[in-house]
Amino acid sequence: MAAILLPLSIPAIHPHHPESVIPALAGSESLAIDAAETASLLVDAIIVIESNGDPQKVGRHGERGLMQIRAGTWRDMTARMFGQPLPFDRAFEPGLNRRVGTAYLAYLQEKLLPRRPEWKADERSLLLAAYNGGPGRLRKAGFDPRRLSHQTRDYVERTSAIHDVLLADLAGPVRQRLLAAAAVPSSGI
Repeated sequence: MAAILLPLSIPAIHPHHPESVIPALAGSESLAIDAAETASLLVDAIIVIESNGDPQKVGRHGERGLMQIRAGTWRDMTARMFGQPLPFDRAFEPGLNRRVGTAYLAYLQEKLLPRRPEWKADERSLLLAAYNGGPGRLRKAGFDPRRLSHQTRDYVERTSAIHDVLLADLAGPVRQRLLAAAAVPSSGI
């Protein structure tokens, strides 16, 4: 699993190991899949599950937009981001919704990291569980997604699977370049 770097100067997620998916070869940053791309793909996976890319979607509890953000979360996050809450109708703006949803993920991550000794799962799973089921429920479950509702466990599994597919799609061309670079005989050695 890749490191996931969320915005707002939040530390990176390291679900399985601290290295990025494919480390740079001989210092060539163009060959690496960086943490920002990984985080962006996690947001893409959430959008697929939450709204299937429909920026006008309204959920059964009033969630809005691509990332299906609730009114209270919108109010809190936009106040943090902009110094005052933005109108909830703006949650239908795709770019703004994605930005606010990503900031909320970073906020959740910031709350999770100090509780690392209590974790019963990898960071990505816990972050997704907190996004779907709420950070309070995750805390009450002892940071163990297996103790959360079937709906939240299913959400974590489906979103993680989509994220893994997106990472694999991104890694394919990089892997091909790495293999091609390794196949070129070195001169003078």
